[in-house]
Amino acid sequence: MKEMLLQSLAALLVSTLVEVQLNETEKTTASPDASASIEFFDENRPLPRELEMSTADGFTLAAVGDCIVSRPLLQLRDPNFRAVVKILQDADVTFGNLETSIIDIRGFKGYPQAETDGWWLISSPETAKDLKAMGFDLLSRANNHTIDWSIEGMRQTTDWLDQAGLVHAGSGEHRADARAARYLETGHGRVALVSVTSSFRSMAPAMPPFRQAPGRPGLNTIKTKHYTIVTAEVMRALCKARDLMTAQHENLKAGAEKTVEPTTRELRYELPKTFTFAGARCLLGEHPGHTYTMDPIDLRENVRSIRQGKQHSDFLIVSLHSHQSGMDPNTPADFQQKLAHAAIDAGADAFIGHGTHRLMPIEIYKSKPVFYSLGNFFWSDIHEPVAADCYEKYNEYLTTAFGDPDKATDADLNAILSAEGYSSDTEENLAFLSIIAVSKYEKSRVSEIRLYPVDLGYGMRLTQSGIPRTASPTVGRNILERLQHISQLYGTEIVIEDNVGVIRFEDLPDKKDSGE
Repeated sequence: MKEMLLQSLAALLVSTLVEVQLNETEKTTASPDASASIEFFDENRPLPRELEMSTADGFTLAAVGDCIVSRPLLQLRDPNFRAVVKILQDADVTFGNLETSIIDIRGFKGYPQAETDGWWLISSPETAKDLKAMGFDLLSRANNHTIDWSIEGMRQTTDWLDQAGLVHAGSGEHRADARAARYLETGHGRVALVSVTSSFRSMAPAMPPFRQAPGRPGLNTIKTKHYTIVTAEVMRALCKARDLMTAQHENLKAGAEKTVEPTTRELRYELPKTFTFAGARCLLGEHPGHTYTMDPIDLRENVRSIRQGKQHSDFLIVSLHSHQSGMDPNTPADFQQKLAHAAIDAGADAFIGHGTHRLMPIEIYKSKPVFYSLGNFFWSDIHEPVAADCYEKYNEYLTTAFGDPDKATDADLNAILSAEGYSSDTEENLAFLSIIAVSKYEKSRVSEIRLYPVDLGYGMRLTQSGIPRTASPTVGRNILERLQHISQLYGTEIVIEDNVGVIRFEDLPDKKDSGE
């Protein structure tokens, strides 16, 4: 009876959690004057106006995804690479996600972190100034590789970026520091960036000071809980497996020579709405799928950072690094849309996702772009040095390939790992196909988005692979048609003109007529 009561309480909790979070989001992103007494504010400076976009006409934002870059590249004379760089340099502001540590290994006082994703990404100090010269202005730092080389690596990366004049957000000495918007001053207005990640290692989140305990350096994270949605048939099978395992365990404890087939609980009780089996949280539903809930504190604090960042800027970008997806790897996880909409409701002018290493759909929400993933922009296969942990973790691979794993170089290890995850006979070589999204703004709203297809050179030598180049007409059309197809579900129309995808906004209603 006690167990049934606990299951019922758990089911009630989970089934209402998403609704509670949506209500929480509505409260935290409501119009500023909804909970404020207007009499305390200057009527000539109404609160809602502080969340309006106010960049000068003609402002352009170029955005790319993950920048896994290990060395300077601007010296390259490849005309297709130079053409890509020109797009970045021509924009008023260029954004990317820096997914590496920039450190000088010769005098480095830190160490490779014990817990990482199997790659200890590293870049030479010259990389920061090189990115600046390519045209980059804003970089997100909240991602799963920011502390590959410990907090000291995070701090040294900060120093190199600051010296290069690059504005970056998403990491800091404590949680408020990591959550805070960072600002870029431009001739078209003040541009802000809030960077957050939902994919991170357990030791990565920044923490605020509390009473006598100091804060912890780290990342701006948004914690999520994952639930696998299962049908009644699957839930019934899970219950039966649970009961069978329980019966076997009880029989072994009692010393029984023969296992007794149990009477499964679903024959006596209703199927539970929630169920945890082998560490997986399951939720009863009509169709299989995945759903996520967001930590309410993380959501509330990030929404507040977004709102404040927009109040202090003319244009605000929210960046999300996330590995999660829906049932289809080409669709975002459900929480990503909730977060994107909450961010825009709080004042964000563009929501830029990355982390899945493939392009995902584009949505237009309240006349503002949501890029669920811009894929990769740099995908370097050169990382030197590689931590000992990486060699030990993949020792079996190296032994199979070389007989004697000590024969393998850092390049050999990187090549083997790339081949395992991104071989030509799998769809994962989509990691080498991407876009640059250039949004143009007129009259304080986006008027056009141009999507330039990019090819990162899958299969080329290590010194040439992973470098963005303008895609050939055939490859470019494949990239754009795929993006066109997966974005249709979100009501986004992309036309292809001269190997460029175009989203136009001439037919969108005025703001006052669009429910914004």
